[in-house]
Amino acid sequence: MKRMIILVLLFAAVTFLVWNVYADSDSFGKADKDKSGVITADEYESAVRSKFKEYDANNDGRIDMNEFTAKAHPEAVKEFNFMDKNNDGVVTADEFYRAALQRRDQIDFNRDSKLSKEEFNSTKALPFLKFYF
Repeated sequence: MKRMIILVLLFAAVTFLVWNVYADSDSFGKADKDKSGVITADEYESAVRSKFKEYDANNDGRIDMNEFTAKAHPEAVKEFNFMDKNNDGVVTADEFYRAALQRRDQIDFNRDSKLSKEEFNSTKALPFLKFYF
């Protein structure tokens, strides 16, 4: 029983650390511009578009694999391939935004097109929101 408790606590600690390493420590607060406690569709779009600009280091309106994997996250290649719908080796702003909307819809448990802090911080959101915020 002690071993199980220790494993659960370790898992929680690792999850917390991973989230804070790959997503800004206050990503939710920065995205929730009006401090309403939810990220609205407009706030989500603004945060995602800002993140795209951050990745697009050469300002050509596209993200290539080198720009996207700069943080060297092991899941980055998988997420890049998810975004690159036409498999041309680059992700346009439109592809990035559409992928972000798909990811939002996967964690918007109550289907209100908004993300609560609980949805945002859920373990289901951890694997991919770090790439969009």
